Amino acid sequence: MVSQAEIDRLRLEADTIMTRYEAVREALETARTESGDHWEDGELDVTLQTPHGEPIEITLDLDADPSSNAQARYERASELEAELERKQAVVGQLAPMPAEPVAYLLLYHLDTVEGNYPRSMAGHLDAERGQVEELCEELLQVGFVERLESGTVKQRRAKAKQSDEVRQHHTYYRLSREGDHLLRFLEEREGKLNVLRHLPEGQTIVRRLARGGPDYARMTANELGMEFEYVRHCYRALRRVGLVTEYEGGTIKASERKLKPKDETHRKHTYYVATDVADQLLRELDD
Repeated sequence: MVSQAEIDRLRLEADTIMTRYEAVREALETARTESGDHWEDGELDVTLQTPHGEPIEITLDLDADPSSNAQARYERASELEAELERKQAVVGQLAPMPAEPVAYLLLYHLDTVEGNYPRSMAGHLDAERGQVEELCEELLQVGFVERLESGTVKQRRAKAKQSDEVRQHHTYYRLSREGDHLLRFLEEREGKLNVLRHLPEGQTIVRRLARGGPDYARMTANELGMEFEYVRHCYRALRRVGLVTEYEGGTIKASERKLKPKDETHRKHTYYVATDVADQLLRELDD
């Protein structure tokens, strides 16, 4: 959980290292000539006086110099501050949601089934099992899903396994009432607007489509320097929310695609375009 206290702690440690530069340098040099537990994990615990004269415990990277130890903390504090600002900009029901596209896809999947277990959901979503397990627990903690009681899972709706009931040999999850309310919120204009604020790089991807026309996951990932799997799931999540849609048609005309215009592009991938709603919301964010 990102907190202002963690950001302040990192910056205080960084300031302390720079203020007590010589003491840190001497402690590191001495530790490198002595045996001890610090060689096992490459870390050195020291007690320093902060710029305000108060003692503070700091764990140093044994292989780094004082400046690098401080800089790593400044950079991490900046990253956390940006994440905190992004989360604070998200309002309403979306705020507790894990900022992962697969989390959105999990909720939409559980909206179509009575219940499912992580390994099965990972297969359906083409996602990593470990990530799905972690997200299920996060969604459970914030109340968007709930565990099914032991016994059997009835198959009343479209399921991964088509039978009257399935013996519960796994930990099954289902959408909670709060999760259902969240999906209804995402159908609203305000919900979609908050997805653009909440999902990391979501707004970047939608703006790219709105500006440049149809694009596909692999090219987006390559040109923006993002992880392909993340972009692929992000496109799918944005489509479920209604911010992008799949491009229809066998070829893409040059006038439609400004990113890499050709006379005509034959479709070999799944291309996406921004929806009209997304275009309107982007203009609203710019105002």
